Amino acid sequence: MNTATVTIGKNLVLIGLLIVTLLSFFNRILNWHDLLLFQLIIGLMYIFLSYYEYNSTSYKAQLPIERYAYYPGSFFLVRAVKVGVYVMFGCVLATSSTSIKFLYPVCFIIALTEIIITILKYYQRLCFVNLYANYILIAKEKMEKIFASEIENMEYRHDIIYVVKKDKKTVTVKGYSVIERLIFLNKVKEWIVNNKINMSSESFQKLEAAIKN
Repeated sequence: MNTATVTIGKNLVLIGLLIVTLLSFFNRILNWHDLLLFQLIIGLMYIFLSYYEYNSTSYKAQLPIERYAYYPGSFFLVRAVKVGVYVMFGCVLATSSTSIKFLYPVCFIIALTEIIITILKYYQRLCFVNLYANYILIAKEKMEKIFASEIENMEYRHDIIYVVKKDKKTVTVKGYSVIERLIFLNKVKEWIVNNKINMSSESFQKLEAAIKN
């Protein structure tokens, strides 16, 4: 099963879970205990498909064998906020005295899924930066490919690499958030030289100093 099929299936499962929950809320098609059992079964299916989406053979086949794990602070912050929001709403709904509490298991299922996927992405090195002959590949929420021909110049300050594209958009790579930092910075230096990328002498000297330290 390819990644796109799994993604579609996962989203359809979540939509189905929400539809049945809302119908039970408005039309009582399932009583509370039957609905809870349904939510548990479908929730486990959603968690499995979310896990499989990033752990399938087809997804792993897209990943480079050599890659530098990259986890900026925003990676953890965004996920912590999302989990916190879902848990908070789940707790509020669970303590509600109205039938709206039917929705609280859905909130907890989504929160648990986020936690599992975060752990998976961290230990499987699914967020990374990699250097190829003529482009940089950055994978966070999605993969971004930046070709050398698109780059106006690059700078290095405070252990952050600034990639300024010719369309004036800037992409940053935080060196201190790359697990194999020194190896990666050395690869960046070689890549800049090989692709004849414009970089100020001050930035290049700072990059060299960071590698030596």
